[in-house]
Amino acid sequence: MIMAEKKRGFNLRSFITFSLVISTIIMSWSGIILYIAPTGRIANWGTWKLMLFTKSEWQALHTIFSYLFFILFVVHLFFVNWRTFLTYFRSKIRTGLNRKWELAAAVIISGIVFTGTLRNWTPFGPVMFFGEKVKEGWAEKFETPPAIHMENYSLNQLSVLFDSTDITDLKKTLEVNGIRFRDSDTTLKLIAERNAKTPASIYEIFRSRYGMKNDSKKSESASGQGQGYGKYTLKDVSENSGIDLEVLIRTLKEKGLDADGQSSLRSVADHLGVTPREAFTMLTSK
Repeated sequence: MIMAEKKRGFNLRSFITFSLVISTIIMSWSGIILYIAPTGRIANWGTWKLMLFTKSEWQALHTIFSYLFFILFVVHLFFVNWRTFLTYFRSKIRTGLNRKWELAAAVIISGIVFTGTLRNWTPFGPVMFFGEKVKEGWAEKFETPPAIHMENYSLNQLSVLFDSTDITDLKKTLEVNGIRFRDSDTTLKLIAERNAKTPASIYEIFRSRYGMKNDSKKSESASGQGQGYGKYTLKDVSENSGIDLEVLIRTLKEKGLDADGQSSLRSVADHLGVTPREAFTMLTSK
């Protein structure tokens, strides 16, 4: 009589091996995607996707699977194969390291790659330069926001941008279009996430309602002064750009203008002889 084959239990070694392979594949592939992904100015606006995923989703996959790989590596080395590792370690203490040339070569090559990458040596520098060129190329194919980090604009800030449209009107526009939100400080990004949309699509709702063009030309008046930007204060510029207010004040002081947080961008622009929009770009591009 043939005995039934004994049922095999869960094999931790095989599980770790398979998981390491899968993690390596996902880490490598997501790394390639992030190498050519557009800058945050385009990616965070929500119009760019590659293989169904946004840049932030690819970043999350890359980060989480990198951590998973490290955890699996530790488990594989110190728990699954700890006996083999310990035996090998003890033998090398007794007999010495037999592969000294191989170790030296690995250390030297790794050092060259590490240093060359930081100092942009060839071929490392050109590789990174090529990636940057690909990133810049996305700007010609995908919509970009009218202002820097516009996905983080709140309804209060959008009110200024849309010729000081009353916030109540902005809220009604969202409600009419079936968009859920919490309060006037909710950003375009959060509103978009809550409604499974992109910041660009939420902005388009406002743009179509109030007639502001994507290139922000409506924010500039017929005289070119920029009604929307002209009503910004230096404090607003600081909050929108993430640049410390003191840095902005110091920059203007170097140009011969004494200003404070309540100084309007229009007065700054008049002093510099440029439009408010140009003044905003000059201050935030540093």
